[in-house]
Amino acid sequence: MPGPGCTEQRDETISTVQRGETMANGPEVNLQRFLQWLHLNNVQLRGCSIKYSDSNKGFGIFYSKNICDGIQLVVPLDLSITPMRVLQDPLFGPHCRAMYEEEEVDDRFLIILFLMVERLRKNSSWKPYFDILPTKFQNPLWFTDDELSELKGTTLYRATDLQKQKLHHLFYEKMKKLAEELLTLDGFPGRKITFEDFLWANSVFWSRAQNIPLPHSYVFPTSSEGQGRTTS
Repeated sequence: MPGPGCTEQRDETISTVQRGETMANGPEVNLQRFLQWLHLNNVQLRGCSIKYSDSNKGFGIFYSKNICDGIQLVVPLDLSITPMRVLQDPLFGPHCRAMYEEEEVDDRFLIILFLMVERLRKNSSWKPYFDILPTKFQNPLWFTDDELSELKGTTLYRATDLQKQKLHHLFYEKMKKLAEELLTLDGFPGRKITFEDFLWANSVFWSRAQNIPLPHSYVFPTSSEGQGRTTS
């Protein structure tokens, strides 16, 4: 049982790390910026820490000590990327609101668009977060043609091919033009967005999206929204 104050140290981790590995300058700088960003946004790391593992595993949240109430991490709801956040954004909102109300786009479209464009904006307030995310993903959508050919004859090959066709259609028919217009309005005319930019945002969404209960005011905000509410 933990002693007074419930601060018993353990070696258990939420994700794995190779001990003794030297952290490269790039990941170390990104991590420090991200930790500072968390602090400025009132995130509380109560019984855990964020560390760099290696180039394959990236960054992880590691258990550091026992907490009496069991709450290891507290993140303000203001850091949630939600459809309402996108619709209220001064850059995205005017272009997306009508499309959303007419059901031309859905919640997932809005968030993937936000991730893709914000990552490409030079002065995005989300840059410290994006910089610690993977730049590529290890799923069949990211396979080269040679790698994908190894799956021929399998149901996974067919499913991957169909999904890629759907994503190509969504990107080239709807998302690419809109995203480039948004970047032009933001002061970056001529910035061409690639399918890989879109594939990154799509992969981030599907690997990190969660359904969490939100207060009514975060779904249908009022003038007094977002004061002092947090989630664990």
